[in-house]
Amino acid sequence: MKSLNVIRTHTSPYQAANFADLERQNLEALEGIHYGTLKDFNPEHKSVLITNTHTKLREISPEILAHTALIIHPNSGYDNFAEDYELIQDIPLVIGHRIRAQGVAEYSLNCLFEGTGLLPQHISWDKNRKWDRKLIAERNIWVFGYGHIGKIVADTLKSLGANVTVIDPHLHDAPHELISHWRDGELNQADVVISCMGLNQSNHHYFNHDFFAAAHPELLFINGARGKLVDETALREFLQTHPEAFAFLDVFEEEPINESWHNFPQVWKTSHIAGVSKNLDQKIIDFEVEVLKDYLELNTNFFMMKYYKELIQNKWIEGVLI
Repeated sequence: MKSLNVIRTHTSPYQAANFADLERQNLEALEGIHYGTLKDFNPEHKSVLITNTHTKLREISPEILAHTALIIHPNSGYDNFAEDYELIQDIPLVIGHRIRAQGVAEYSLNCLFEGTGLLPQHISWDKNRKWDRKLIAERNIWVFGYGHIGKIVADTLKSLGANVTVIDPHLHDAPHELISHWRDGELNQADVVISCMGLNQSNHHYFNHDFFAAAHPELLFINGARGKLVDETALREFLQTHPEAFAFLDVFEEEPINESWHNFPQVWKTSHIAGVSKNLDQKIIDFEVEVLKDYLELNTNFFMMKYYKELIQNKWIEGVLI
C-alpha cells in the first residue's frame, strides 16, 4: 500500500471554518494517507498537493514539487497553471471540472432566465391572461467556449429549442452550429452572449471594443467565467450608449470590484460566486476521496486512462491551455 502525504496548499473564503478538519477526517479514513499543510511536508513519503486558485506552483519549494506524485485541483478554474507546464509535465494534475462546471453553468442559466423575463404575479385573476415575453426557443444565443461549462449551457439551451451557436477556435465539431471566431455582420444576430471560456494568453480582452461595436444593441451579456476576458471599459461604453442592453457579471478584471462599476443599473453584479453552492465543501471532499482511492488502488496506466479527460496535461493545444 502506498503511503502519501496529502498537502492542502490553500483554502478559499467560501469554505466553512471547519473545512480543513472535515477534509482531514475524510481523507485520513483512507489507509496510507497523512493529511497536513505545506509546513508538514515530509520528504520520506511522496506528496499529493490539493490546490486552488490561490496556489502558485512557482512559489512552492522545488523540494516539495520533486516529491509530489499527484496534484488534485478540485474546484476552481485551472487557468492559473497556464505558465506552469514545465513544472507539472511529469506530475499528473487532476481537475475537478465536474464540480465547478455544474455551478457556473447553472449560474449562467439563472442569469439568462432572470434577464429575459420577470415572472409576473397576479394578486387577483387577470382576465386578459397575457404575458408579453419572448421564449428561449425564439432567441439566438451564442455560447463562447464549448468546454466543461459551455457544453452544459449549450446542450441545455438546445434542448429548450434555442438557436444555439457555439464559438470555439479549438473545436472541429459540436452538436450545434459551430464557428471558430465571431464574424463581423453576424454577431448582431445574437440576442444573448454567454461567456464560458477559460482564460489563456490568446483571449485576454476577447470581449473588446470591436466585439461590442458589432453586438446587438439590446444584447444580454453574461460572464461567469473569467473577468479578464472582458475589456470592462469597452463594456461600460457599450452599456452607456445602448440603454436596452444588460449584463450579468460574476467576475471582474480587478477583484474585489471598485467604484468604476457603481451607478450602472444595467449591470447585475455578484462576487465571484458562480461556482459556489450549499453542499460544495462535501462535493470537493468526495471528489478528493475518489481520486485518492483510485490513485492508491489502480496501477498507473489504469489511473491515467480513467482520468484522461480530467488531466490538465491533456488540455494544452499548440501551447495554449484550453
